[in-house]
Amino acid sequence: MKTTTTPPALAEAGTYRQVFRQGEAVLLTAAARWPRLEETSPGIRRVNRYYDALFDRWRRRWEGPLLEQAKAAAGPESPPWSAQLDFTVTHFSDGLFSLYIDVVEETASRPRRIRLGDIWSLPAGVPVTLRELLPRRRWWRGPVMEAIRAQVGQRVQAGESIYYEDWPRLVSTHFSPRRAYLTEQGPTVFYPQETIAPSLEGFPTFSLAALCPPVSPPEEATEAPGTL
Repeated sequence: MKTTTTPPALAEAGTYRQVFRQGEAVLLTAAARWPRLEETSPGIRRVNRYYDALFDRWRRRWEGPLLEQAKAAAGPESPPWSAQLDFTVTHFSDGLFSLYIDVVEETASRPRRIRLGDIWSLPAGVPVTLRELLPRRRWWRGPVMEAIRAQVGQRVQAGESIYYEDWPRLVSTHFSPRRAYLTEQGPTVFYPQETIAPSLEGFPTFSLAALCPPVSPPEEATEAPGTL
């Protein structure tokens, strides 16, 4: 008799919110939301432990040294500090689970914004690299750079985006295959703020769907996802 397996599913997200005060004054508001999956296999439990640990590192940083910095910087004219961590699921089918996590930190210095992208093979619970999603070729990076430069050029020519003058060099210098996630159309790569474009452009994002065959789980996945 053939047994059917239940496909992985999202569980209720982990949530956290804490307001730290000094007397009546608010020093810091910290809020987080991180992904959770229904634990139907050891691999999925491993994915949950990864995101629990990521959140815990973020929480300890803000409840510890950064809270002390907020206390030291507090004054009558000082606005409260804030920290947020949230996620967006971009793909959850074909045995693949992908998302990006945004971290936004408002302190006494300039706002800090970080994005992390992850791709997982389920239910094994192993990370998938960008290269494993691209066609098998030895020199895989060249076509990726060509695709990114073509999209930047189109955006600049159309006047819809602003990039630094030397963007053709910067897109290669600041490219990392770890900064990627998967959508229903295919892989997407992104750049940190202010690396290839001014901050008003956010995280410049580029689709690599034209380079790829239809999405399917890779044979092997070995590289660990990014961390804060």
